[in-house]
Amino acid sequence: MTSVDRLTEALLRLFYPVRGLRGDVPESGVYPGSGVYIVVANHPNGLLDPLMLRLLLGRRVGFLAKSTFWDTAPGRWVMEKSGAMPVYRAHEADTSRNEATFARCRKTLSEGQWLALFPEGKSHSEPTLQPLKSGAARIALSTLAEHPNLPLRILPVGLFYEDKAIFRTRATGSVGAAVAVADLAEAYRDDPRSAVSVLTERIEAALGAVVLQGENEQLRQAFYAVAGWTLPVSGTDAASAKSAIAEREEQARALASAWQRSDDAARARAIAAFETFQQRMDELGVDDPLAVLAPDRGRVLARTLGLLAMAPIAALGAVFAWVPYRMIRWIAERLAGGNTDVVSTMKVLVGVALLVPVYVGEAVAVGLWQGWIAGLAMALLGPMTGFVALRFDERLSVRLQLLQGLWLGSDARAAVDQERAALIAALPDVRAGFSA
Repeated sequence: MTSVDRLTEALLRLFYPVRGLRGDVPESGVYPGSGVYIVVANHPNGLLDPLMLRLLLGRRVGFLAKSTFWDTAPGRWVMEKSGAMPVYRAHEADTSRNEATFARCRKTLSEGQWLALFPEGKSHSEPTLQPLKSGAARIALSTLAEHPNLPLRILPVGLFYEDKAIFRTRATGSVGAAVAVADLAEAYRDDPRSAVSVLTERIEAALGAVVLQGENEQLRQAFYAVAGWTLPVSGTDAASAKSAIAEREEQARALASAWQRSDDAARARAIAAFETFQQRMDELGVDDPLAVLAPDRGRVLARTLGLLAMAPIAALGAVFAWVPYRMIRWIAERLAGGNTDVVSTMKVLVGVALLVPVYVGEAVAVGLWQGWIAGLAMALLGPMTGFVALRFDERLSVRLQLLQGLWLGSDARAAVDQERAALIAALPDVRAGFSA
């Protein structure tokens, strides 16, 4: 692992508490030990997605990135050090240069190294998978054509972020069944276009099975919220936290699958129940009906008291880096240009660019003023309190939403619980979907 890999993965772990990978992950052995895999994944979070895959898989994988990242010297250096390979898109560059990249991909796989691709072809924030490009299928089949004995398969991974734009929200992934490639080798020799199409359809089905999707963003969020209601989690240790998001995301995917299988009448009943529930919450003045009742009172209160205890340290962190601290989100959102899928990437990059010089400068200034021991203390104190300040700021608005449930009287809570139970009961095939 290179120094760039270590730095980027450390930053990613700082931004997201990564909760591990759900499903059967192939051993990380080198060919011919456990085979060779092209990992295909959804692409919701810009440049952080390939880094997330590496963390979840526990191994270094090569990946493709759009060629424009190589247009600047710093970008080219980071891409090359990360093991990325450029893809040339028609509206940006000469696509004939892709053949050299595909040759590198085939060489990488033939040497037993894994490759990661995002077959949607772009990062996005849509609630559903976008139409897949054929690149993954073409690389897989052309590699087998050159190396017919290579034990190559395709591994689908669904990436999930609770709220990708918010600092310290959880992330996880789900592994699906590996997709066979070898049985299409002969068909590829006879009719490459048809074989690529068949394999792309297989990839789409496999990836669709491990990605939480909804007809719209509100429905996708509703699946995840309702999954939290129906899957109580006990315990507060790290294993329970990992299980919480992984099992809840899987529960939400089961619910989404049940929704897709349901008929119009069942959907209409569920929508009516949701509207009744939402009306009840509106009457009580609750802004976010899906989130406010997910935790119980004791948990909300305990975590709120913990947040308040952080306030003095957060205030100190804000004093040490007030200007860059307030500028990170503002600059990141403008650099993202309205593309929510890259806001987190921009936050990480802008945070490093702004905060590192500030903390170094403060440590040097204090050292010159009070001596090197004080300077060293400042070098440690600045980032530590800054971390607390960032977490406090990002979590405060979420905590305020959850606190809305605390002032509800017992009669109001009973009525809300009744409406919520009715909503769960109205969901189509909910038990069958959750047990699938």
